[in-house]
Amino acid sequence: MLANKYFDVKELVPKEVYEELGDQGSLNLLNPIALKALEEVREILGVPLICNNWAAGGNRNYSGYRQENCPIGAKASQHKKGNAFDLICKSKSARLMRYELEQNKSRLTYPIRIEKWDQKGNETTWLHIDTKSFTGNGKIYFFRA
Repeated sequence: MLANKYFDVKELVPKEVYEELGDQGSLNLLNPIALKALEEVREILGVPLICNNWAAGGNRNYSGYRQENCPIGAKASQHKKGNAFDLICKSKSARLMRYELEQNKSRLTYPIRIEKWDQKGNETTWLHIDTKSFTGNGKIYFFRA
């Protein structure tokens, strides 16, 4: 079942969540605004993006929605609210994806936050986007984990 124009719901929730709740139950865990933002990010970048790939035999399982008891990430993570996605791409680096989004931010319907640095201050090697509200007048807010 498609969650938006480009992503199947299986790509956005962990395997165990999908097996328990199926298509519609899993989809209900995801914020519609976050799904729209994800779709627009994909359109701006113009290339396939990978969130979870467990259904295709890959090892990514917690890059979209995360259950409350998931040990990965912060306790109040936007992933646990269905608002966040960690994305990788075979043809573009995270740095290039962040740059292209910044250059095309006027195409975004909703403001997004992009994690640019990890807790140690190193630039991330994945593209984290979320739709947690933030103060300011921009379409993109870069933050440190």
